[in-house]
Amino acid sequence: MKKIKTYTVLIVIAVTALLWPIPCACFYSVVWRKNERRRMQMHEILSGYFRFVMRLIPGARFDIDNNGETFDKPAIIISNHQSHLDLLSIIAMSPRVVAITNKWVWNFPFYAPVIRYLEFYPIADGLDNGEEHVRSLMARGYSVLIFPEGTRSADNKILKFRRGAFYLAEKVNADIVPIYLDGPGRVLNKRRLEFNPGTISVRVGKRVAADDTSMGENYREKTRSWHKHYLQWETTLCNQ
Repeated sequence: MKKIKTYTVLIVIAVTALLWPIPCACFYSVVWRKNERRRMQMHEILSGYFRFVMRLIPGARFDIDNNGETFDKPAIIISNHQSHLDLLSIIAMSPRVVAITNKWVWNFPFYAPVIRYLEFYPIADGLDNGEEHVRSLMARGYSVLIFPEGTRSADNKILKFRRGAFYLAEKVNADIVPIYLDGPGRVLNKRRLEFNPGTISVRVGKRVAADDTSMGENYREKTRSWHKHYLQWETTLCNQ
C-alpha cells in the first residue's frame, strides 16, 4: 500500500511538473531570457510548486521555523543533507534561493530546463570556478544554497563537511545562514524510493556575518567549526 501511494504521488508530481514549472521555464527562457524581473517570477513559480509538492507527500507534516530570516540580504546557506526533499523544503521557504547541484541533476532532462534557466550551478564545474557566478547571483539578490556534506546521508547522520561553501563565503565576503533539517531522511530515505509518514522539521539558524570570526578566521577553520557545530546539534537532537 505504501509503494502504491508513493508511485501515485510521484506520477502526480511528474504530470504537474510537465504542466506547470517546466513549460513555464521553457517559455521564459525563450521569450525573456535576460529579463531579471521575469526570472524572479520563475523563481516564485518554482517555490510555489515545491510548496504544492510538499503538501502531496502522504503522512508527512512540515514544521518550518524561519527564525525571522527573510533572505532579503544574500548569503551562503548551508544545511545538512538527508533526502531529495531537502532542496524542496528550503526553496519552498523563499524564491530567493539558488542551489549548487550535482552533475546528474544538472544533466537530467526532466529538471534541466528549470534549473538552468534559474542559474543553479553544477558542482562538477568546481566551486573554485564558481566565484564569479555566485557574485553575480548575490549582486542580484539571491542566496546560494550549498550542502557541505556533498551527498545525502543514508543513515541521517552528519557526514564530513567539504570546504566549498566556506571557501566561497570567504571569497565573496558573504554571511552564512545555517539550516537544520530533521526528518526528511525518514520520510524519504536515500536507499528506498518510498514515502513514510513523519514530521519534517526545517529550522533556520542565526545568520553569521561575514566579518564574524566566532567560527574561525578562515574557511578551513570554519569548515571544521561548522562541522563540529552540526555534530553538537545532532547530539542534542538525539538526547531530546
